[in-house]
Parts: sequence; C-alpha cells; structure tokens
Amino acid sequence: MKTFFTEEFIEEVRMNNDIVEIVAEYVHLKKKGRYFFGLCPFHNEKTPSFSVTPDLQIFNCFGCNKGGNVIHFIMSIENLDFVEAVKFLADRAGMELPGEEDSESAKEFKLKTEILNINKLVAQSYYNNLISDKGSYAREYLNKRKISYSIAKKFGLGYSFPGNILYKLLQEKGFSQEAIVKSGLVIKGKTGEYFDRFRNRLMFPIFDIRGNVIGFGGRSLDDSLPKYMNSPETLVYSKGRNLYALNIAKNFKDKKLIIVEGYMDVITLHQNGIINSVASLGTALTENQGRLLKKYADEVIISFDADAAGQNAAMRSLDLLTNIGCKVKVLSIPNGKDPDDYVRENGPEAFKKLVDKSMNLVEYKISTIKKYIDTNNTEGKVEFVKKAAQILSVIDSPAELEIYIRKLSEQFEISIESLYAEVRSRKNPRKINKELRSFPKRQEVSDDRREIVSKDELSKTVNNDKKITYSELILIAILCLDNSVFKLVKDKYKLDDFSDENKQIASMVYEKLEAKSRIVPVELLNLMNTDKAGEFARILEQECNFDSSEKAAVDIINRIYTIRLENRKQEILEKIRSKDKLKLNSIQINELLKELNELVFEIRKYSEQ
Repeated sequence: MKTFFTEEFIEEVRMNNDIVEIVAEYVHLKKKGRYFFGLCPFHNEKTPSFSVTPDLQIFNCFGCNKGGNVIHFIMSIENLDFVEAVKFLADRAGMELPGEEDSESAKEFKLKTEILNINKLVAQSYYNNLISDKGSYAREYLNKRKISYSIAKKFGLGYSFPGNILYKLLQEKGFSQEAIVKSGLVIKGKTGEYFDRFRNRLMFPIFDIRGNVIGFGGRSLDDSLPKYMNSPETLVYSKGRNLYALNIAKNFKDKKLIIVEGYMDVITLHQNGIINSVASLGTALTENQGRLLKKYADEVIISFDADAAGQNAAMRSLDLLTNIGCKVKVLSIPNGKDPDDYVRENGPEAFKKLVDKSMNLVEYKISTIKKYIDTNNTEGKVEFVKKAAQILSVIDSPAELEIYIRKLSEQFEISIESLYAEVRSRKNPRKINKELRSFPKRQEVSDDRREIVSKDELSKTVNNDKKITYSELILIAILCLDNSVFKLVKDKYKLDDFSDENKQIASMVYEKLEAKSRIVPVELLNLMNTDKAGEFARILEQECNFDSSEKAAVDIINRIYTIRLENRKQEILEKIRSKDKLKLNSIQINELLKELNELVFEIRKYSEQ
C-alpha cells in the first residue's frame, strides 16, 4: 500500500516536538549555558558526556558518538525505524500521520489538501472583491489607515461582501460539502441554511511558513461585533502553531524578529520598511510559536500593547521565549501607543530608535517591579531590592551580573557587597558548585580552534573518500549557519562537485538558498541515517567555531580539491609502478609523468592558499 509521507510533514512533526522536552522524558538534564547535559542513555558512563543543544535542536554524545535530531533520538531510544519514530512523535504531538490510501489518515490528508485549495480560491475571491467597484467601502478604510495598494496586494488583503455567497460559489467549483464546512468559512445554521462566517469585513489571509493560505482574520467595517474575527481551528489552521506574516519576515537578513499583537500593526510596519515584524494571532505566545520564532531569528523583540493585558502577555512571553533559548527584548512605546499608531504619527525611524532601546529580560522585569513599588521609603526600597535580587539570581554571566549590581548600588545607595549577598542567598551555592564540578570537560570546545580540518583530524578518517565526505558535511554546516557565504561557495564548489553520498543533502541546501529561503541545519538531519546524523551533529557542535565563515569555506574547498588531486597522484604512481603488468609504452608513461608534474603543481597551489 502506498504511504503519504512528505518532507513537509516530517519537518512539521519535528518542529512540534521540542528535543529538550523529549529527551528530558528519558534523561535527567541539567542546563549549563546554551546546552543541557546528562548521562548518555546509549552507553554506561559516570560523567555526563551527552548534550542537547536547544537552538540547533540536536543531541550529541561525546562518548559513544551518537547524535542527530529528535527523530534520531526516538529511533535509538525506542528501537524504532524512521517511519515508526515519526509516527511515534506525530502521535505525541496530537498529529495524525498520513498513511495508506484507504486509511482514515489518508482521507484526512486528502481533506486537508481540499481545504487548502478552498482557502486559496476564497483568498483570491476576497482580493477581487476589494479591487472591484463594490469594494470601495473597504478601500476607503484602507485609505484612512494610509495603507497603500502595493502593500494590500503583498499581504493579499480582501473584502468579504455582505450576504451569503461562498457556499454556492464553492459548490460550483466542485468542492465537497464536508470540505466546505470544515474549512470554517461557511457555517451551517439550525434550519439547514449555510451562512458566510465573514460578512462585510476587511479580510486578512493567514499564510503558513510555506505560503499556503491556512485561515483568515476579518475586521468589521460597521458596528458589527466582534471587531476582529478569526477562522476557527481547522485541519489546516491552528492559531497557536502559526505567526502572521512569518512567511515574509523569515527571510530578514539580520535574523531579528519583532512580534506585535495585530494584523494592522504588522502591515503598517512592513509598509514603512520594518519587514521583520510578525503578529501572534492573539496576545499570549504559545511554545509552538516560540519555537517558530527561535527557528527563524537569533533575537526576538516583543512589542505588545501598553495596557495591562498587553504587558502581562509580554511578561509571559519573555519567560516562555527565554526558556526556549531565545534572546529576547521588550520594546516600550511612549504614551501607550500601539506600533501602528506610533509609526503613522512619528515615522519609521523613530520606531527603529525604540527598537534599538529595547530592554532585555532583566531590565524589563526590574523596570516592571519598580512601577508598583514605592522606593521612596525604607520598606519599599528593601522590598524592591529583594525582588530585584531574585531576578538577578538567574544570571550566569559574572560580568553581566556585576553591571546590574553596580547600577542598583548607585541608584539606591546600597553597597555592592550587600547586593551580592542578596543574590547569592537565592542562588543556592552548594547546588551550583556541585553542578559545576559535574560539567563534562570533554564537551568544551576551545575558542582557540581556528583551523577547519586539520591534518591530524583528517587522519582519523578511514580513507581519502571519507575525508572528502566529512569535509563536505562541514561545508554544508557552514552554509546552514551562515547563509551569506552561499554565493562564494557556489562559485567555487558546484553541486556536481559533491560526492554521491552528500549530493542529496547538498541539493536541498543549494535549492533553498537559491530561492533565498533560510535553511536550518536540523532540517537536513531528516535526510540522514542515524550514523550520518550523529556525524553531522558532532560537526555542528565541535567543528563550526570559526572567526570567518568565508575563510573557513575556502579552506574546506581547497582541502577537498587537494585530497582529490592527491588521490589522482596516487593512481598515476600506481600505474607507473605497475607498468610491466599494464604494458604501458613510453608515450603513455610520459603522458602520465606530465600529468603527475601538473598535479604536484596544483597540490602545492592549493596548499599555499
């Protein structure tokens, strides 16, 4: 029986299963810096050598060399094959993996496809409504909000006419009644009639990361309530698993995302050149949304409304994103303005200055408690210092801790020693020292390591072919971690230059980067068996500590070419040595010697670069 098993679905399953969360069900993990450590479940050990890296979503054992993504972990720990592991994780995430053609899961897969096609058609219909003569009412609203035609087109904005027209339209297009109803666009009434969910509203299509229309938001253009209405949860749309405009913002070169509350906030920001903004589709972020942000950004800036609900949501989001491993800040807009109003009144440059002044987690929490505590009296000052010390107790960096303590010391005229004592009393020093003693030395990678693939390292591999495939994996890792070197690499090392073993992986990387899509290293692990995944995980953890990605890439490519030339050199030497057996004549030998001299010159050239 045929199995519906797409790369997109596999990646969705992986994204819905955080590796730290999964591994923690089998291994007792302790956080240290950006890593989590524990005793390896795959071999006996007394000192932890097993690490999990949240930002890369990989695991790696320095003892037994197992490694990979969450799927490889489940394969090894549960003794499952790849398909079984994906099914295991899909079930855990509440997802049903498409199965055989006649199975329920296959029928669901077909239904999802039909709903996506409905959404695409309806989105186009709404857009056509907007630009038609009957759409003038909605266009007037956009003009009042100073939304240009080009940005409306970019976001696929539309207009839902008053009345009920979708059910008939979708029937005429041949869609099944089941799909029409389950799309959430049409509601069946008590009398059996069908009503459009969205009527007389400005429409905002919601796209997933791959550009599929998965749902809609609609703003009322009259006194109808609610003011904003969203698609219900459907087979293709889950509010907590998506972010508005991430399909556009994900390609922002600085890997920095600004998250706001509303559709119009995002659209206004994009219109003003701030294209790295997304909306949460609700005030409170979910873990799944946090992982999406982490995947596409190195830094997340929260810009929620200044009201109590917005600030509470910001505080929850700060903790959630920090726990996931995001570098996160909070942007405060003066006078309680939302981003839309502020940018329209003050311009994009003023907003960018606010972005630059965004507060980090510690600063924001301290500023928040300061708002609600009167520090003009002794009791209030003591209360504030205690709460501030609790916030500071989570800081691992001594330098960072010292900066905050000095600021508080100067501000409240309290000795630095007293503040340190307050912080230390909340850190539980015995526990910390114990954890530090158990921290595995073998996982530490020296900052002084600058050479990409040293001769000593390469000599550990089995043969020259292995050296080449290993070096190519490092080159692929460089491309994933720093997309900016793609043009340089592509010019020097074509896709056809890759060995057969790595060509499929390299092809995926080259294809995505050609399309200017960001490639994430963990995605590639889905294409690898457990051994190769472990090797690639080790490379990501141990081999990618470069001062310059460009230099690293060039060094790697030169190394590969050198090895290939050395291979050919050895072949020629073998032929010459066995000339009697091969019955080579003098002309053939001279040709080989000529090629040998050229090879020696080429090898020297690459070695000196």
